[in-house]
Amino acid sequence: MEYSIWGCLIKLWGNVSLPGSLRKCNRGFTLLEVMIALMVFVVLMLIFASCIPVARKAASANGQYSQAISLCQHKIDQLRAVGYGRADDYNELSDAGIIDDAPSTRPYSFSGVDEVSTYLPNATTSLQIDDSVADQLKITVTITWKTTTFETKSSTATLSAMITNVE
Repeated sequence: MEYSIWGCLIKLWGNVSLPGSLRKCNRGFTLLEVMIALMVFVVLMLIFASCIPVARKAASANGQYSQAISLCQHKIDQLRAVGYGRADDYNELSDAGIIDDAPSTRPYSFSGVDEVSTYLPNATTSLQIDDSVADQLKITVTITWKTTTFETKSSTATLSAMITNVE
């Protein structure tokens, strides 16, 4: 009766006195132990490999959201730089290169002026200016895009800000 690797480990770890028939200790792994270790390794590699496409898709989506929020914030910063007095005038915004030439009524678009399609696939933009409160403009910038080119899912990023008349 031969003793397996586990018996060798027990023998090496402690001064265990084994009977004479168990003192034989093979110095290698059995084929069964190697096959089990190989199967465990293959299963773990398959689990790891299946996570890679999901991680890549999540990273792409995070990048698109980050880009969209950055574009929205940039548009709000441009409107703040123009100031309260000119932020509600179509001609002023168009001449400053903040909005597209069309549409000339609210909500405005800025897809062409900022070349949003180079950053986000099939993007549509909207710039809504609400002047219902005296001496305040509520600016709402929205960008909607397809998350991937072959899916019908879309994502939206919206930022709002207030521009007040400080004069």
